[in-house]
Amino acid sequence: MHAVDGAPAQTQAKAARPTVERVVSQILVVAMNLFLFAFALTAIFPPLWMIYNSLKSSDEFARSILALPSQPSLYNYREIFSTTQVYVALFNSLFNSVIATFGIVVLGFIIGYFLARYRFRGRNLLYGFFLFGLLVPIYGLMVPVFIQFKSIGMLNNRFTLLMPYIAFGLSQAIFLIEGYVRSIPPEIEEAAYVDGASLPALLMRVVFPICRPIIATAALLAFLATWNEFAFALILLSDDALKTIPLWLNTFQGERTVNYTGLMAALTVASIPVILVYLFFREKIIQGFVAGSLKG
Repeated sequence: MHAVDGAPAQTQAKAARPTVERVVSQILVVAMNLFLFAFALTAIFPPLWMIYNSLKSSDEFARSILALPSQPSLYNYREIFSTTQVYVALFNSLFNSVIATFGIVVLGFIIGYFLARYRFRGRNLLYGFFLFGLLVPIYGLMVPVFIQFKSIGMLNNRFTLLMPYIAFGLSQAIFLIEGYVRSIPPEIEEAAYVDGASLPALLMRVVFPICRPIIATAALLAFLATWNEFAFALILLSDDALKTIPLWLNTFQGERTVNYTGLMAALTVASIPVILVYLFFREKIIQGFVAGSLKG
């Protein structure tokens, strides 16, 4: 009788154990979701805070930096677009970012492909040279770059920033594209060679379409880096007609005062091109991340 009576108790204990484990797992899932939600708020709140503070007056911002605007106004935006400085800065930043990104992507694709597919004398040394470019701090090269540009008369020129932008952005693009090309089966290119494709045709019609996701990623990273670059623009440019968006944003700060609401509006305007570029490339970037994770 005791054995018979004990069997249901053991059965109930075994049945209760999965229930307890299920409850614990659900609690962990809820806790993890709450943590991720809180983490997402830390990323979402700053841009929202910037946008709604740009709709305040300076007095209202001084009273409370967290409260929503009582009477939203576009005054700061009207002040920004009433001057020509914003248009000049936008044009200069777009000019430098688009051309530098194009140069970085083209050179990075060609060099990355040859480093991935060809074995030649000095290949490891060349790859190490470009990889070393990722490790060198840019701020440590500001003085040498300024002295060189001054000696060759390249200060305050329309093309002044293109050379350092391409040079310092090339290493990252080569590193990304070279690793992606190595994950592509070489049989695809061999089949194209058998069909009579030349090297330029192979690169543009076979390899480039396959590499579009990683190229989009490299292009976005290059555009972000050049759009937000401040140090070289500050030391290499002094002409107001050539100043970029980061230099223009610096004009909202005086010696003793800062126009915070105007700066918030200017930051919002400066963020729009970056957001548009990301929306344009977002599908290819996600494809690049997924393909990289699957092939890695």
